[in-house]
Amino acid sequence: MWKEIAEIVGNQRSLRVFGIAVLLMGILPSITARHAVLSSVLALLLRVIYVLFATAIVVANTAPDLVLHERVGRTLDYLLATRLPDSAIFGGKVLISAAVGYIAALVATVLQLVVAAVLSGHGWSWLYLVSPAGRILAFGMPAALSLYVAVIGTFVALRVGDQRSAYLVTILSIGILLVPFLLGWLQIVLTTAWFAHATEGFGAVAIVLGGVGVLLFRREMLVLYLQE
Repeated sequence: MWKEIAEIVGNQRSLRVFGIAVLLMGILPSITARHAVLSSVLALLLRVIYVLFATAIVVANTAPDLVLHERVGRTLDYLLATRLPDSAIFGGKVLISAAVGYIAALVATVLQLVVAAVLSGHGWSWLYLVSPAGRILAFGMPAALSLYVAVIGTFVALRVGDQRSAYLVTILSIGILLVPFLLGWLQIVLTTAWFAHATEGFGAVAIVLGGVGVLLFRREMLVLYLQE
């Protein structure tokens, strides 16, 4: 994990993406909603949606990069030759990617609160953090999305050698989450309580997906693929 952190810090492109995503998603909500009349639930959802955008953009960029940089620099071969267990190799990349995305979400949230305080008079405030359901949605959903995208982005980069393609496939994978709603299996209810329960369910799915990823990752199969 220390190695992954060092790679992120030394990657100027990843730092630029992080900064741009956080700034845009921290400032845009207050600007776009300044003259809009929104209910408290819609205001909360719009705020969280912007935070989720920042999370998805940062993780979809970071997770593939941690793998692709090693593939291009041929350092992945040395990593696979170490005595580290498969779970440590895969889990380290996933956890660091998810952590970076969650940090981006927290920074964007703080920036939203600061901008809302400066641009007073449009009804946006920090009061949504008072309720337990609001806190679950504001802090739980970005954590679940970070883990979900990190697992998929890491697996995609192990199979796709191009950074842009890996990024697009990872971003498009988020659309899979809409399938149950489009097919009518689930129905969205515009209440904070419903979204809090949805966050808890999605968090469980993300954790299970991470566990499946650890079980499926095998360096022997990856070595054979890299030699092709």
